[in-house]
Amino acid sequence: MNTVAAFGLDSSFLNAVNPVLVRLSAAFVAGAVLGLERQVHRQPAGLKIHILISVGSALLMIVSLMLSGGISLSDPSIARIGDPARLAAQVVSGIGFLGGGAIIRQGFNIKGLTTAATIWVSAAIGLASGLGAFLAAGVTLLIALGTLTVLERFETRFFPAKNIKTLYLVYQDKNFDYGLLERELAGVKIAVGGMDVAKTLSSDRIKFSLQIHVPPHVDLVTLTGALERAGKLLKMELTANEKSPR
Repeated sequence: MNTVAAFGLDSSFLNAVNPVLVRLSAAFVAGAVLGLERQVHRQPAGLKIHILISVGSALLMIVSLMLSGGISLSDPSIARIGDPARLAAQVVSGIGFLGGGAIIRQGFNIKGLTTAATIWVSAAIGLASGLGAFLAAGVTLLIALGTLTVLERFETRFFPAKNIKTLYLVYQDKNFDYGLLERELAGVKIAVGGMDVAKTLSSDRIKFSLQIHVPPHVDLVTLTGALERAGKLLKMELTANEKSPR
């Protein structure tokens, strides 16, 4: 009696285990690489989550293949039924819930979109690994890493966000002229990218929260003077937007 028979294992079982281990291992490596990149940028969805997503997606694809006869089963009594694409389609739709949880809106800023996209790609690579499409999974992994690293430097250099600020204003409602405020900001070359306005009937104050692009030549004194000419300015807060976490 050989070792395989001693443990109750037959050749069909080993033939099924080998491709399963290889595919799960490939999914693990891909998830670890993407998760490590997210972990370096201190994202909540980091190393562990990406590994679990990738390996879980690979396992679901492997199960789909087993049920449809794409991978041999150790127990021949299990019926081979089903379409391998059906479970994969459920993974694609279901992963959206995890991705949506990584997206956060803070004022005018929407953060976590890159992490949500990385979660989705991690699931896709896991499905490809479970299918045995290692070339497609590897190329996708390289493209994803290149996008997260090389294009990050490109964006930082050519599309800097350091002059995007949030301006919070409180005016006395009486004699306030919003048209004049727009003209004053335009006069100092300040572009308004977005605005929220709040006004309660029981108060004589009107509140603005604006996302503005401040040119390098505009200082705080110039900005304050322009704002005061639009009406009685009661409060002003200027916050430099942090670079959105990726």
